[in-house]
Amino acid sequence: MFLTFFSQDIKVFLAECTSDVTESRQELKSVLLRAGIEVVEPLDSNIEEALSSCDCAVYVLGTLNFYSPDGAGYDTPAGVQYRQGRQVKKDGFKIFLWNPTGLINSRNFYINSIRRDIVENTIYSSTTSPIVFTEDLRTIMNVRTAAVSDLSSADVYFIYNDLDTESAKEILSMLSDIVSVKPLCINMNSDIEYNEKISSELPVCKIGVVYYDYASDWALSFARQVWKDNGGQGGKTPLLVAANQSHADAEALKKVLKGIMEFSVNDKTLIPLDIKIFFDKAAEK
Repeated sequence: MFLTFFSQDIKVFLAECTSDVTESRQELKSVLLRAGIEVVEPLDSNIEEALSSCDCAVYVLGTLNFYSPDGAGYDTPAGVQYRQGRQVKKDGFKIFLWNPTGLINSRNFYINSIRRDIVENTIYSSTTSPIVFTEDLRTIMNVRTAAVSDLSSADVYFIYNDLDTESAKEILSMLSDIVSVKPLCINMNSDIEYNEKISSELPVCKIGVVYYDYASDWALSFARQVWKDNGGQGGKTPLLVAANQSHADAEALKKVLKGIMEFSVNDKTLIPLDIKIFFDKAAEK
């Protein structure tokens, strides 16, 4: 799925959860905040007032049932807050149900029940990635704006996520000594529509590179979408996925990218050389 970017601020009520998904909830909170989304937590505040002040509510579902064991009510804070969220009448208010386990089986009968009971303005997601979930939330809650493109040519069109800015700048510093580079930092809090920007700028460059360090979930789906949007195998500009080996799995990349595009997993100090080799190979064709 391709990462999209928006202009409107979002205020999210992040409900409490059962103990088995506490870590997933905390990870999601971190991603939401890095994306520039305001997060409201229950704490000791009035839940109904907190919900009414937000644009949407997010509930993290796990294998533990937040309904009461006999099915008569809601005996956990997560269940109580879900019931309260469903009572909000604010225009445009949406409920997001995130099941990061992705599991639906006999142990998750309450999730099956919730899914059967989904109504308008309620969205269920079983993606395991908090980054992809945040992307989906932003896509639904916001409206994209057009970007202004820079059509100047370069040897390398270097794309990276703002989560990886620190290591990307080191690579750009080394890479710019040997080739001309047009960098593009993908900022999750930007109001730019990057789809069109990349589609217009990539063809005037000799190669494209999608680099990642920490943002692997984003980078792989992003690279595949860029490849598809720009002609696939028949695209004018060849693409390379370059990853810092500290946080990349070469075998996983091979499974995802085999037959689509080339990739490099290396120490960040050697990535500029890998890019130069890819560039020289592309220039010979």
